[in-house]
Amino acid sequence: MSPSAPGIVSQTLRRCRGLTEQAATAAVDHARRQSRFSTTSSVFKEALAAAGKEQLSCQGFIAGLLLAECDDRDRRSSVR
Repeated sequence: MSPSAPGIVSQTLRRCRGLTEQAATAAVDHARRQSRFSTTSSVFKEALAAAGKEQLSCQGFIAGLLLAECDDRDRRSSVR
């Protein structure tokens, strides 16, 4: 990672503070498409509900989404 990455992350997080629910959903969808995370969009609402119910931290929520993506990619790879 480049030395400027932490500054970029901080700027991005500051921009996200005032997002409405609709804008946040659109931002997630855009980022998912850019990064080609196909599974993330299909499990996002379910993961969000589970995170609220289980009181997951942001890190726990993101870990769950990324692990679901990895698990699905592994499954699809083994099918091929």
